[in-house]
Amino acid sequence: MRWFKIWLIFLICLPVFVSAHSFKIVGIQGAPLRFYDENQQLVGIDVDVIDTIMKKLEVSYEIEIVASSTRLKHLWQDPNVDMILTYSYKTERAQYLDYPEQSHVTLSWNFFLLKENLGKFDFDTFDDFKGLKIGATQGFSYTKAFWEAADSGVFTLDMVVKNELNMNKLLHGRFDTYANSRIDTLFQARQGGYLDKITFLQKPLKEKQYFNTFVKVSDYPYIESIKRRYDIELQKMRKEGVLQVIYDKYLGNQESYK
Repeated sequence: MRWFKIWLIFLICLPVFVSAHSFKIVGIQGAPLRFYDENQQLVGIDVDVIDTIMKKLEVSYEIEIVASSTRLKHLWQDPNVDMILTYSYKTERAQYLDYPEQSHVTLSWNFFLLKENLGKFDFDTFDDFKGLKIGATQGFSYTKAFWEAADSGVFTLDMVVKNELNMNKLLHGRFDTYANSRIDTLFQARQGGYLDKITFLQKPLKEKQYFNTFVKVSDYPYIESIKRRYDIELQKMRKEGVLQVIYDKYLGNQESYK
């Protein structure tokens, strides 16, 4: 009888233990996806996406920011971690992480130019840049085709050693265009007050989808259900325009969510 009472107490208390287990999410700081604002509050595109979905699922969660990609990689095999933020697909990662069907962000590199020059040239192939001066950063890979076009003299390169110098050169008309991360550039332009002066060519130089991934060894209760419901809610956010609202919040209304 005594053991029966103990077992009964355990069963009664079990839901409390389950509900008290916060869903642990980990990522690396990097605006505009994850960063601390002037009030030291964690904000960003990733943070808003996660908060929207977890509230719909009624799941208590916490987000931890770690200092390095090496540290993040070690957490792929930590059962106390449930989700790793914003990874592209790689076979090595897929051994330890489950990818959802829905990507929440496409990170692309686009060619930026002054709005006043929009319509003067476009980008379908590199031949469209014939005779132009293009900004580029030493050590950046861009694409093989980009360097081949530069080496064959299709366009002239204006090289810098620090990538942040390119925007200043563009704003002062030192070259015609340069390729950079679209969301990073738009976020910086909004923060810097020059978003109304620049735009980008629609065809990207390169792009890749990114996902919020689930840790396979996670011991979180009902995580399989959360994985399924995560995809459903993210798809709803896309269809209902909620993702676009989040993008507009951090990037202005130039960014069209894919």
